Amino acid sequence: YERSWPVRNRDDVLLSYNNVDRPIHITCGHGGKGLYRWMWDFPARSTYDYPAPLFSASRDNQNWGHCELEFLDTRTVKHRMYLMGSDTPVENVTITRSLGARVTASLTLLAACFTLSLT
Repeated sequence: YERSWPVRNRDDVLLSYNNVDRPIHITCGHGGKGLYRWMWDFPARSTYDYPAPLFSASRDNQNWGHCELEFLDTRTVKHRMYLMGSDTPVENVTITRSLGARVTASLTLLAACFTLSLT
C-alpha cells in the first residue's frame, strides 16, 4: 500500500489534499509486489528503503487490507484504508480537486488473484 501527496515530476509535491491540481497515486494490493521492489535506476536500492521519497504520504508493505474510494461529488473523494479483518479504517483522507484543475482520476488495482462472481 502506498498513497502519495499530490505530485508532479516526482519533486513538485504539495503536502495537502485541499484544492489539488496534480495527480495523487494510491496503490492498494500486493499483486506484483516483487516486480517493483528494486529501483530501476539504483538496482541495489529497495523501493521500501527509508527515508521514503518526499511524495510518499503513507506506505505499508507489512499488512494486508483493502481500500475504498467514495466519490462525494465532482470535486471530492474520500479514501479509506482498512487492515484485513477490521471494519475501522486506519486511514481516512478527503481529497478535494481544484476548480480549475484538469486532473483525471485513474485507479489501478493490483491483485494476485481476482474472482468475479456474476449472480
